[in-house]
Amino acid sequence: MSYLSITWLFWMWLTVSVYWLAPRTARQFVLMAITVIFLASRSPDSAILLLLFTVITHLAGNIAAPTFRPVAAAIIAMLGVLGYYKITQPVNLDNLLDTVAIPLGLSYYTFRCIHFLMERYKSAIPRAGAHELAGYLLFLPTIVVGPINRFDDYRRDLNRQRLDPALISEGAERILYGYAKIVILSNFLTEGVLGDYIATFDDPAAQHVIYLEIVQNGLNLYFQFSGYSDIAIGFARLLGYRVMENFNWPYLQPNISAFWRSWHISLSRWCRDYVYSVVVAQTRSPALGAMATMIAIGLWHEISLRFLLWGAWHGIGLIVWQKSQGWTTRFEQALPESALPVLHVAKVVFTVHFVWLGFVILTAGTPGAALETYGRLFGLID
Repeated sequence: MSYLSITWLFWMWLTVSVYWLAPRTARQFVLMAITVIFLASRSPDSAILLLLFTVITHLAGNIAAPTFRPVAAAIIAMLGVLGYYKITQPVNLDNLLDTVAIPLGLSYYTFRCIHFLMERYKSAIPRAGAHELAGYLLFLPTIVVGPINRFDDYRRDLNRQRLDPALISEGAERILYGYAKIVILSNFLTEGVLGDYIATFDDPAAQHVIYLEIVQNGLNLYFQFSGYSDIAIGFARLLGYRVMENFNWPYLQPNISAFWRSWHISLSRWCRDYVYSVVVAQTRSPALGAMATMIAIGLWHEISLRFLLWGAWHGIGLIVWQKSQGWTTRFEQALPESALPVLHVAKVVFTVHFVWLGFVILTAGTPGAALETYGRLFGLID
């Protein structure tokens, strides 16, 4: 279902209206019911599966002192289900966010479940009532396209529940901002105007045409993905919840590490906490931690060779950045202050092109096709 459809707008309007009309003590249950009805109306299998995950997470994580075996078994089982769908349902990059694969919300839902289980295992959060956990996991604004919000943030806002006109205004403004990104910046300008301009060139294999298509793809992914996140964040604010930001001007960051602190922030933070920290603690190798993290991010999107290579591309980028910190810092300190703004711009340009070139691995379809695109772009192939 498209976030641009009348159906989704109806669900948002219905949810917000019924939620605030309900008594305070019933609102959480009303929102859960609406979420289940929404999932069941799109795919009954999705609703059943996500309810099953909720039960598993509750049984494994809400005991007095969660132990390794039940927590590990629950995580392995849920990752196994997620892996099955990631293998059997490839991502359509031509229509990445307009429609969402079935089961709806499984990628985000699974990582929320694992987050809760891991934090309970570490005793970082107290036990949650069954209704609190279910409310957190069955939170409609973020269930389909994220962000991967944290349980402690959800509980904080749940306890503060009140109708705040300022927050309602922020939410409506954020939703409009998200739709403007998708409709105007992505659909009209990037796909329409820029796409029409690219189509005016006779040779689709020319270097400048390939470059413009790479730029177009990079811009389109950002505008669409961040636009949908804006809608989800705004929707949550209409219900009185402040969901974490998911994008923070990623294409204006001066290095690949800063980029990943600004792109899909909830996913990168999740992987930092539950992949990078674990690998570094066991191996004492930040480089290995960076590579494992980026491969995990890649395979979270789809278990395939292209996403594995895309994750490795960024892993290599992070390792090079880690290893070069010493001499780059000394180089910057040796420059006159007047040269630093120019250097900053150069770093931003380099970083965004590194990211855009990485997307070629995904859009080309195969490693061979990606290499051919690189060869034509850099004039190595006629």
